[in-house]
Amino acid sequence: MTEPTRTSKPLPREIYVRRRIAALVAILVLVVILIWAATALFGGSSEDKESQPAAASSSLVQPSEQPTTSQSEEAESAVPASESEEEQPSEEGSDDAEKSEDSQNTELVVDPSKTECSLDDLNVMAKTKEDSVPGGKMPTFYMEVFNPTTKDCSIDLDEQQLRFEVYKMGSNERVWSDTDCYASVETGKQTFKSGETRFFQADWSRKRSEPGQCTERPEAESGAYFLHTVIGDNYSAALPFNLL
Repeated sequence: MTEPTRTSKPLPREIYVRRRIAALVAILVLVVILIWAATALFGGSSEDKESQPAAASSSLVQPSEQPTTSQSEEAESAVPASESEEEQPSEEGSDDAEKSEDSQNTELVVDPSKTECSLDDLNVMAKTKEDSVPGGKMPTFYMEVFNPTTKDCSIDLDEQQLRFEVYKMGSNERVWSDTDCYASVETGKQTFKSGETRFFQADWSRKRSEPGQCTERPEAESGAYFLHTVIGDNYSAALPFNLL
C-alpha cells in the first residue's frame, strides 16, 4: 500500500520579502563596516605620510635659509675689508707718486707770467753719476738746463761760458774746472727752448787745475767736495760728493 504524496505549501509572500530585506540590510552593514575599516587603515596612513613629508620639507627649508643669510652677511662683511685693504696701499702709492711729481714740477714747470727769457731765468742743475767715487775712477758730472719761461732763450756760450767747477768742502777752495785746460763742452749761440731741458756732461781726471796751468797737475786728495755747474754767472746749487 503506497503512502499518499504530500505536497508542501508555499510560504507566504511576506516571509520572502522579510528575508530579502534582512539580507540586504546585512549586506549594507557589511559594506559600511568594510568602507570604514578601509578608510581608517589607508586614509589615516596617507594623511600621516602627507603631513610627514611636509614637516620634513619645512624642517629642511629653514636650515638652508639660515646658512644662506649668514654666508651672505659674511661675504658682505669680507668684501669691504678686502677692498679697503687693497685701497689703502693704492692710496699711499698714489700719494707718493703725486709728491714726487709735485717736487719735480716745482723744479721743472713753465711760469706763464715769464714772457721773456734771459740767462738768469734758466734753471741750472748739477748731478753726479756716483755720490762716492772709488779710488782710481774718474767722476762723471752732469749739467741740466731747463727753461721755465714761455719764450725760447738764446744764449751765446762764447760770451757766457758753460763749465763744471769742483770745490773743496770746508775751505771752499776751487780745485778744478773743465775749462781750465780744455774748451767748454758746448760753445757758440745755443737756443734753450721753452719748457725743455738740455743735458751736458764732463769727466774729471781727479787732477787739480788752474787757468793756464795744465802741466804737472797734482792728484786731488781723497775727501769731501762739491760741484757747481755754471753758465756765465748763473750757478747751480752746490752738489756734494766724495772722492774715495
